[in-house]
Amino acid sequence: MRDSKTSIVTLLLFTSLSALGCSSGGTSMTLTSPSFQNGQAIPADFTCAGKAFGDGTSPALAWSGAPAGTLSFAILLKDLTIESGQSAGDMNPEHPYHWTIWNIPSTTTSLAASLPSGQVPIPGTEQKNGGPPFLPQGTYGYFGPCPNLGAAGTGAAVETHNDAFIVYAFSSTLTRPVYDIGPDSANPLNYVHQLADFYESHPNLLGKAQLSFTSDATPTSCPGFPNPPFTCAPPTP
Repeated sequence: MRDSKTSIVTLLLFTSLSALGCSSGGTSMTLTSPSFQNGQAIPADFTCAGKAFGDGTSPALAWSGAPAGTLSFAILLKDLTIESGQSAGDMNPEHPYHWTIWNIPSTTTSLAASLPSGQVPIPGTEQKNGGPPFLPQGTYGYFGPCPNLGAAGTGAAVETHNDAFIVYAFSSTLTRPVYDIGPDSANPLNYVHQLADFYESHPNLLGKAQLSFTSDATPTSCPGFPNPPFTCAPPTP
């Protein structure tokens, strides 16, 4: 009976930690934001809602409980709905991977909102987004959730997607892999996808934590996209 009670307490503790975004890899890391709670909708400011596809400013993020020996952090933003194949409008396996920043020093445990959009937003770090290179937003700065690109101006059903920020802790700084453009240069592979795989399989990965949220953002314009199929409303004057 005592063992049974202990098991129940252990299960409840694990469930509570998971709800906070803790890693299942034996660490007690947590990732939070002052702007939204785990599992809730992310505010429109951090998405493409009411803006051009790819727009949005990065939210403030904070993390704690890093494993002993951590020397650097990385953060990834991805669309869990597309990744799991549950999106009716987008099944491309390259599209879930929105943005990442890496080589955040271990002395840094938070990011302010509205990071600069250049390649090096904080000294020593690098960032990259997964947006098409022809977008005016460039290829480095934060690329907000935008699950309803195809629905903009078309009357298609609007979807609500599950997304997540993930923080990774490493026992070293990272030397980023060489970008593999793929077999079709007109349809290049997503480098953020490659970086996500790099993080997950890195031998110096110590732990990670996830902050989940939802988004139903629809852009008002799709700059640079062929029209059709991406028929977005024109930008607001």
